[in-house]
Amino acid sequence: MKYIWTEDTGAGFHFWELVNKYLFQDGFAVLSKGSNQGVLDAVRQLVPKADDRYYLAFDIVYDNMDVMNKYLELRELAADYPKQIVILDMICFEHIILSFSKLIDWTGTGKKDKIIYERNDFISD
Repeated sequence: MKYIWTEDTGAGFHFWELVNKYLFQDGFAVLSKGSNQGVLDAVRQLVPKADDRYYLAFDIVYDNMDVMNKYLELRELAADYPKQIVILDMICFEHIILSFSKLIDWTGTGKKDKIIYERNDFISD
């Protein structure tokens, strides 16, 4: 069996359902694990059958050490099943939006320190 495990329960989960339906003719079981921690916990318990293949949609955020620590552990766990567990190389779309390289120019503020402060304040909530 082939699986797509996602951390998302909303729009991201719906995205993977649509990918499965329209690109893979429902060839995968798409399951939400609720969070990156949920994906990690599920992989910790995973003992795949010989013909199982798991594709993990794990939101990577390179400047968040908690996420990176989970990602590094996930990579170690996946290494035990290299032909059966595939971590999709995906950066969290919210992170892409918040780290948009032209953000300062785009907002017109010209104040990098203010943008960084606002971004950090937003993320810390």
